[in-house]
Amino acid sequence: MRVTIKSFMKIIRTILPVLLALAVSALLYGQGRPAPGQPTPAFDIDVTGYWTPALHEDGLERGGGPEIADYGGFALNEAGRLFALSYDPSRLTLRHHQCDAYIMPYQMRAVGNFRTWEERDPHNQQLVAIDVWAQTTEGHRVIWMDGRPHPPAWAPHSFTGFSTGRFVGNALVVYTTHLKQGWLRRNGSPESDQATATEFIVRHGDHLTDTTVVTDPVYLTEPEVRSNDYVRQPGDHHVWLYACDDGEEITGRAPDVVPNYPLGKQPFAKEYSQRYKLPLIASLAGAESMYPGYAAKAKNATEAEGLAKLEPAPNQPSETSRATEVEPHDGEIHVLPVRDNVYMLVGDGGNIVVQTGDQGAFVVDSGEGKLADKVIAAIRKLSDKPIQFIANTSVHAEHVGGNAKLGTVGSDPSLPGSFFDLQSPGRVTGLLTDPAHHATVMAQNNVVVRLEAAKAPIDMIPADTYLEERRRKFHNGELIELFYEPNAVTDGDSIVHFRKSDVIAAGDIFTTTQYPFIDLKNGGSVQGEIKALNDILNRTGYEHDEQGGTYIVPGHGYLSDEHEVVEYRDMVVIVRDRVQALIKAGASLEQVKAARITADYDTRYGSNSGAWTTGMFVEAVYNSLKR
Repeated sequence: MRVTIKSFMKIIRTILPVLLALAVSALLYGQGRPAPGQPTPAFDIDVTGYWTPALHEDGLERGGGPEIADYGGFALNEAGRLFALSYDPSRLTLRHHQCDAYIMPYQMRAVGNFRTWEERDPHNQQLVAIDVWAQTTEGHRVIWMDGRPHPPAWAPHSFTGFSTGRFVGNALVVYTTHLKQGWLRRNGSPESDQATATEFIVRHGDHLTDTTVVTDPVYLTEPEVRSNDYVRQPGDHHVWLYACDDGEEITGRAPDVVPNYPLGKQPFAKEYSQRYKLPLIASLAGAESMYPGYAAKAKNATEAEGLAKLEPAPNQPSETSRATEVEPHDGEIHVLPVRDNVYMLVGDGGNIVVQTGDQGAFVVDSGEGKLADKVIAAIRKLSDKPIQFIANTSVHAEHVGGNAKLGTVGSDPSLPGSFFDLQSPGRVTGLLTDPAHHATVMAQNNVVVRLEAAKAPIDMIPADTYLEERRRKFHNGELIELFYEPNAVTDGDSIVHFRKSDVIAAGDIFTTTQYPFIDLKNGGSVQGEIKALNDILNRTGYEHDEQGGTYIVPGHGYLSDEHEVVEYRDMVVIVRDRVQALIKAGASLEQVKAARITADYDTRYGSNSGAWTTGMFVEAVYNSLKR
């Protein structure tokens, strides 16, 4: 429900003590004891049934969508505001965006009906979960009520996220993590994949109120509080499906085109303020516009102050990423099952993929090698067979560092003449001096050229190479293909597709942790990077509404599907477009950096220190395009 500043502050003053009390109570109940002075929580709150949202509540939100540049009363930071202003709605005509589902906080205030039901243990009838089915985009949400923990940071995200709930007093308190990137509002206002949400669901007879508190370190300066009201319906509406299949809406469009507006050139930025006779800055000021006194301040604002909000603030240092740390630093290797007999290993500097079966393990990338012994131990728990193949997606250290140690466990040297000796891949290829006791290491040929030039140890260098297109291997009952991605991050990049399990190891072509490391010295280019990301997307498919289906293991970060790759591709294309436009205008590298052309993405991918900074990324894009 949208309200004026005064009434909003009155609501906040009214409900804040309640929210704080509920939060404290939830924490204390979570520790197994009631809060002081609080009654034992009631477990008889019934939220099941059929519910319809009050469509008069924020009609624009539930109808055609709010207007462009109508961001007043929302705590968007600079990155969020610039992201929204650069967003062109025609992006939805792109094949991989046509079926985007709603993320949970927006789904709960969308049009369409909702159905909720309980899952109970068939033996003891204890409540296990509460399910919510949303008609629009067929959003199926599960709120786990059995006390299970949230997944690790490297687990996949979804549009509904991972929710856990607990009854506290007369409210169902729900906490949600692992959300995909989506929309705070349908006028381009973003919500990142680092957002979390806390809900307080209360029933009053045939009315249900869901108060949602969204915390997003990437695009918001403070939590966003909104309420959603629903009315109970007497029966089933029988309309619960929302079929969506993507198709070509605009023919002849190049695959590296992503509709967007240049920073500072949103053509419709003034329409909202002019229509309602407001100062331009009134709907662009972010959290400041939520508080008393701002109306008087806005009256005295100049046009120049509003115009300044339409582009990045000059002479400001680049923002740094506020994304949650994904890589664990506990000195352990963590195993995440992906699908069938394919696993993701996290902890040794880069993600490792392992496929198991009766022919022995097939490994993609070997980590930095610092925890190679623990990687080997983790693989042995997954399979008692030797590692037979290691495929490297890149020449970079976190992909080849463990080659030597992992290669030595290609068979068990304590069992001469055993099954392991006879089946060693080296026996067939003849590429290793000790094939009976070493795995075969595979890569695109430029990985070998680069490692030899760097005088890498011989045991680190792949012995089985290919030159163009692909290298294929049928292993453990599955076709595995290495596809060459020329001049992407480097000139020797491969993606590895496990065809039966439908899992792609993307290497550093795709990560969820930083801007792509376009390594110009080793043959990388921004155009090759975009082409490689599109090649991944050409091989993916979603299970339902741009979610599930093909899994993509990034070189660094959390297990993803095509939605994350699409958002990453869009970002690289948009940054490329901005740099290209400045080059055409005659800008120098220093001028491009000063323009802060990544300001709307820095809070998600940026860094001012370390091995790969925002400045390095912008410089790589600039020099790549100049070449």
